[in-house]
Amino acid sequence: MQLNVEQKRIIESKPNGPMLIKGVAGSGKTTVAVNKIPLLLENYCTQDDDNVLMVTYNKSLLKYVLFIYENIEKEYDQKSFFWENNNKKLRIQNVDALTYYYFKQYVSKYKLNLKLSNRKEAQQALIDAITTVSKKFPDVKIIDTKFLDFIKEEILWIKACNYMDLHEYQGVDRIGRVSKLSSEGPQKLRKNSEQRYAIYQVLEQYDENLRKINRLDFQSINLMALEQVRKKPLKKYTHILIDESQDLSKVQLEFLKELYNEKPYSSITFIADIAQSIYSQSWLIKNRSFTSIGYDMTGKSISLSKNYRTTTQIAQAAFSLITKDEELIVDDNFVKPSLIDKQGKYPIYINFKDEASEASYVADLINKKLKHKYKLNDIVIIQRRKNQLKEVQKYLQKEGIPTSIFQSNEEFDFLEEAVKLVTMHSIKGLEFKVVIMIGLNSNIIPSLSRVRDLDDAKMLESRERKLMYVGMTRATERLYMTSSGNPSKFIKDIDYKFLRIKEDCLIRRVYSVDINDYLFKEEINDIYSDEERVRQWILKELNEVYKYPLNLINLEHKINIGSKFGLADIVVNTYRKKVKLPYILIEVKKWGDGVASALSQLKSYMANCPDVQYGIATDGNEIIIINKDLEEISDIPKFDRSMLPSTLESIEYIDLKKRISNSFIKDSTGIGEIYIEENGAERKVTNLTHIPIYNEISADMPILINSEFQGKYSIPSEWIGNNENLFILKIKGESMINKKIDDGDYVVINKQNMAEIGDIVAVDIAGDATLKTYKTMGGKVLLMPENDDYEPIMLEENQFSIIGVAVGVIKE
Repeated sequence: MQLNVEQKRIIESKPNGPMLIKGVAGSGKTTVAVNKIPLLLENYCTQDDDNVLMVTYNKSLLKYVLFIYENIEKEYDQKSFFWENNNKKLRIQNVDALTYYYFKQYVSKYKLNLKLSNRKEAQQALIDAITTVSKKFPDVKIIDTKFLDFIKEEILWIKACNYMDLHEYQGVDRIGRVSKLSSEGPQKLRKNSEQRYAIYQVLEQYDENLRKINRLDFQSINLMALEQVRKKPLKKYTHILIDESQDLSKVQLEFLKELYNEKPYSSITFIADIAQSIYSQSWLIKNRSFTSIGYDMTGKSISLSKNYRTTTQIAQAAFSLITKDEELIVDDNFVKPSLIDKQGKYPIYINFKDEASEASYVADLINKKLKHKYKLNDIVIIQRRKNQLKEVQKYLQKEGIPTSIFQSNEEFDFLEEAVKLVTMHSIKGLEFKVVIMIGLNSNIIPSLSRVRDLDDAKMLESRERKLMYVGMTRATERLYMTSSGNPSKFIKDIDYKFLRIKEDCLIRRVYSVDINDYLFKEEINDIYSDEERVRQWILKELNEVYKYPLNLINLEHKINIGSKFGLADIVVNTYRKKVKLPYILIEVKKWGDGVASALSQLKSYMANCPDVQYGIATDGNEIIIINKDLEEISDIPKFDRSMLPSTLESIEYIDLKKRISNSFIKDSTGIGEIYIEENGAERKVTNLTHIPIYNEISADMPILINSEFQGKYSIPSEWIGNNENLFILKIKGESMINKKIDDGDYVVINKQNMAEIGDIVAVDIAGDATLKTYKTMGGKVLLMPENDDYEPIMLEENQFSIIGVAVGVIKE
């Protein structure tokens, strides 16, 4: 990615002890950290004992960081004579590999024969421990194998926080642990309680059971590693960069602190996003400060709020999900996301009746659409559980699609020409052009089994919500989301405005319309029916998205079929030669019923109604759109004024320089016929300036420039002059709305390469175009949006060129 001024400032900043870089997903946190490494090596590793360590959370992220660094290394290899020697001072490693290395030193020193237990061994050791301890505490109902998951997580938490002294564990506040055993409601694991004492006894018995078979769990490995590094650190690091630090446990953070070689020019940098904190053992959560691990971050925190990874549309969907977490958004370390307008397509969400249909859709999506535009290694399929991935892998391989499933103990080749299969936990920190999230079912995310037991449901839901947010924000261009059976509650938490039901279709995800807002109430037979809920949704879409006036829409349209007749649920009409004719027929079914019967009925109606041009069959989940030849197509046309009886359109022209507005009337059936209303009468304008129209320009993030000619627009010359340097671009996006430049408007541009401060300019940024207000600040150029929801773009003078200055806006 191209580094912006804000990111460069962080990279080039002088090391000064502890620092926190907090930022939203896609803000370039990891990229900034990796780009900082060469500067630290070259300028702040002058002594023999100076070294740089970059720590990642897991193996998949490690591979990704190494992939980024190799590209940066190639650039510096050509620039620095000393680069090869300095590079020997660098270590990039995942935290588990570091702690495991010191664990091996520990067992070697004490001549212990201990190995990491597998899942089955650990599970049996815990079951046996619970069984043994339950006999000693018959009145503590929580000590029961039916609460296995709860006890397992509590033991993990105790070890991760290093509360290995019973007295310390009894006295510590336990965030988010409740017992639903009381009929009066959830009960906290109270301090100095018999419950905590019994759980601690289970922990000790569990460890003892594992030791009997020369085994231990990973949390004990971390504790031994911490003890070893405190006694004998083999190598220290002057500069440490810790990626995904919000996921580290207290033991892991204390371990890394022991590796820190503190000097006047040393640095330890924490890179974090609490919106992506998805592990129960994470230490830096719930407003827990860095002082708890010995660091004062006062004045040493930097925020990156702009998401450069995903498109605006994907970012809107993801942010609408995560901001439903009320506790998260009030956390001191939460970074409120800012939209950077990078125009793309809205995420697609589809629910299927069963997993087989879901897998079939994914295979068809890849084979028939995606692989013609993307490489297979640009595509990733994400699921909540690994066993789900294995099932979908079998299906895709049958369909001839090469796949590569990520295994934590294996190498992960990002360049291999295969679709990647990754769990939601392992995808953290990575990015792909296309993300397909499948299995978003109610019984999978959020996981319900543990909620039924003892866990704090609110905290678990928060973690699961973050997990889904992580998955969504891995996509740079396209995001597809699917489920089978009952969808996850998180689907409803995503604002319906930001999800689409079908590829290349404007119709938004089904949503509930308040019964008080129902349209055509007087024509409805059963206002409470399930089918009516779906019909009201599609009526709203026709009116709000496609802009069809309600006076062109009717319900229960009668269609003669031989000697019988049928009633189409919805008809959209149009006028041809002032005659009202049916244009679109729509058949609806209740949600989840499928569209087979609706489609059959629709085709029958259309075969007997030759004036109809389009048909829609939908149950609110699935939708099929057909043309007059009964062929499936992507979408229906939006409303335009030619569908009304009159052929006249009222157009507004805003002169941005003179700050005045003029109106004229255009006859849509006659090219170049323009009328101006004067003194109550219409005057035909004969002196017109014909301005060429080109493709869309983004009012948000730059979009690819395409000089394809789209026709001409005629404007009275008395308003615009006969300037041959004028051209018109259609606006896409909402970042200039405070200047009355809206999505879909046409902007008149005067071609020039210079601008004055305050001008609205069309700008070329590395082959992409955007429309913004031109300003300067401290030798930099600021391209300012005119919408408080969007952030400015800061550039150097040599990073862009001015295409032209906006002089007018045409509003149809």
